[in-house]
Amino acid sequence: MIGNMFKVKSRAQGRLIIMSIALSLFFLLNTSSCNLINPRVEEDMGKAKEEVAEEGEGEITAGEKNMTRITLWDCLDPKERFVLIESVDNFMVENEYIDIEIGHFRNQEELEDQFEAASLAGAGPELMLIDFDGVQRLAPEHVLKEITGEENGFDYSSFLDGLVEISEYNNKNYVIPFRSSDFLALFYNKDLIDKPPMDFEEVIEYCNEVNNFKEWTYGFLLNASEPDWIIPFIGGYADFTGGYSDWIVDYSSGSLTLDTNATEKTMEFLTYIYNEEKILPYNIEYGEINELFKSGNAHMIINNIRSIEEYQEAGLNFGVSKIPRAWQSEKYPTPLISGLGFIINLNCYGSELAAVNEFIQYMLTEEVQIDWTSNTDTFPVLENIDRNEKVRNDDIVYGAFQQAKLCRGKPHEELIRVIRDAIRDNVKNVISGDMLPGDAALKIQEDALRLRSGAISVEEAAEVEETEEAVDAEEIE
Repeated sequence: MIGNMFKVKSRAQGRLIIMSIALSLFFLLNTSSCNLINPRVEEDMGKAKEEVAEEGEGEITAGEKNMTRITLWDCLDPKERFVLIESVDNFMVENEYIDIEIGHFRNQEELEDQFEAASLAGAGPELMLIDFDGVQRLAPEHVLKEITGEENGFDYSSFLDGLVEISEYNNKNYVIPFRSSDFLALFYNKDLIDKPPMDFEEVIEYCNEVNNFKEWTYGFLLNASEPDWIIPFIGGYADFTGGYSDWIVDYSSGSLTLDTNATEKTMEFLTYIYNEEKILPYNIEYGEINELFKSGNAHMIINNIRSIEEYQEAGLNFGVSKIPRAWQSEKYPTPLISGLGFIINLNCYGSELAAVNEFIQYMLTEEVQIDWTSNTDTFPVLENIDRNEKVRNDDIVYGAFQQAKLCRGKPHEELIRVIRDAIRDNVKNVISGDMLPGDAALKIQEDALRLRSGAISVEEAAEVEETEEAVDAEEIE
């Protein structure tokens, strides 16, 4: 848990004790006419409610007359959901005329289906907290409220750039970023490395000094068999002066942009480190890389920030940093990033919309953002939160967040899947020496387009490639 880093004591234990006492009182007083407690109950669709009865049966107080009630749906994991309930409770203590009801769903697909049906009928929750992919599913159905400065007042320049990129649909904002997660960073063993390298020239030099393949000792290991570990380097060679032409996708149009100089340079880099410098073994899988790092045999690796808790539990003395600048480049690699965001129902307006905006603004305060970092496996979304003393004083959080600031938004699942599939086999052919870097960039683009169109499956693409290789071999003979 990232919370181990800030050492901020969670209020979770206290809340559990209070709930236990409350339930005990309920059973003791159940025979009396005083109905003091209405316990939490699970309703249809996995929704949870918690209400405390007001004193005086049937009375409507002056406060209740002005009460604004809103509903929030989520599909969070248990750890995140508990922190959400705590945040909602704290908000309602500070805003006594706003009541928030939480509905929980088992998964995002179920949540989206129920929300779409309810919203089209003019109902549904005012607010949802879901993965960024949700905008691609729901925005075309005209059930989401566009986020505008005049009506909502959220400053997108204050959020991480990578999350802003995936907050839009057809150049309109529909998601307010709340949490960042699921991005790669450099992990290094602080018992072996005092300071992480600034660029891959330094990485290569270090590997040449310490590598001993016979003893399974490596200065650095890269999971090159998985495309998400390759994609960041395309950003490290990108030239953004012409828009998104040197990245994997144009976010505004959804167009694939893989046949670029940046992709070719990435393939040249892989050829260089695997076939010329020969500082890395290729046929090594993620699990083995991870174990080698935990055992101290691998001094540096690139891994997902979700590994922080695993390494803490293993007792490793490790640091987290930005991935070093790309080989022969002045730019840093740009891993993919995703997270959680708030989406507002098109049917939300008036006092409910004002309450929703007030709640989201509260959730975006530094205090709440840091509290969630302490108690979940997610990171903040505020671009300048690293100026906060608590963040600056925590080496792991601060280092990871420096990488988050350089990340690019992960395209929605359908799109990133074809990009991954197109990159995977072609990288293998480049490293094996069966394909030139320039040819690989073109082939990656062509394969991705065919996969996206549905004209050919991944398996069929592999079969076609094997047939073409066999034909070429026969012609050579």
